[in-house]
Amino acid sequence: MAGSIRKLAAQYFQLVDLQHLALPPGPVLVQPDVQAAIYERMFNETTVFPIPPANYRSRVLKLILSRIEESITDPEEDEINDDLMECWTELVAQPKQSAVQQAQQLSFIKYTAPAETKTETGSVTQYANIERSVITSESRGLILSAGTTGFRTWEAALHLGSFLASEAGKAIVRNKRVIELGAGTGFLSLVCARYLGVRSVVVTDREPALIDNMRECVPHNLDNGRSIPIYPAVWEWGTPLERTGDLAGLASGEDEGESIKFDVALGADLIYDTDIIPLLLSTVRDLFENYHIEHFIIAATLRNEDTFRTFLNGCETNNFNVETLPFESTPSQDQTGFFHSTSIPIRTYRISRK
Repeated sequence: MAGSIRKLAAQYFQLVDLQHLALPPGPVLVQPDVQAAIYERMFNETTVFPIPPANYRSRVLKLILSRIEESITDPEEDEINDDLMECWTELVAQPKQSAVQQAQQLSFIKYTAPAETKTETGSVTQYANIERSVITSESRGLILSAGTTGFRTWEAALHLGSFLASEAGKAIVRNKRVIELGAGTGFLSLVCARYLGVRSVVVTDREPALIDNMRECVPHNLDNGRSIPIYPAVWEWGTPLERTGDLAGLASGEDEGESIKFDVALGADLIYDTDIIPLLLSTVRDLFENYHIEHFIIAATLRNEDTFRTFLNGCETNNFNVETLPFESTPSQDQTGFFHSTSIPIRTYRISRK
């Protein structure tokens, strides 16, 4: 029972579409202790943070209440939790926003990592009680705003986050100096900074509004006020990354003077248009030559084979080695965190210099 509510709550705080929510069976939802747990974990505004937008909360609660009503077999014994009903009454009384207003509104989204697993002597142990979550500010229904697609976390980032949260992924970034390109909401960098033991992570995007948005999210990702090694910075590809602003606090390594150096670069869904590929390849070359990265880990949604083939051909021309990492997203219905669609293939690659 606890496991099913845990997954439902994780989906709810990520604002997963209603048709994909893993609701417990009706006979389970009827149980008073289950309804009380759902209220406390998902709808009690005095203790829950972040709170999803009212429109989404009302739709989810309506679905839960309908499932409970359908499953009541003994009206004398089975009843709906008073707190859930009071919450429903308050939600339906609130003014309704238009679809445009809802799309333009940024909300805090909590992403919970997949349950940790550990393999021992051929068996797999799941540590489902250890919650690893990060909070971003975005609109899950927003495609384009202020000329950028960066105000939402896309599937390739969730795929790459799932990989990095695995033992194989953590081994790539642990104790490393990391830089993320085209970070958007900063989701990947927050995961690295909070849970993956990186030495530092510089989270970059070309849009100042996105970098400001990331800065505002950082305080919501601190444990008991403890700082995390994350450094937001505006970076226009093709220009030097300078040690100013937040980067002024980025520690230099031994004998490195004032130069900025990294070990690993990350990127998700950067290959969406052939027009951007030459600049991306130039930036990757710059990272190898001037910032001394060893690897560039990139996740790509294969929407257009020709576009991705152009990128791979460019890697060959630049004498880059491209290795496909053996990681596949868990099928959507079996995911326990970082929920995302697998209907379009997503691949993870490690790029290095030959």
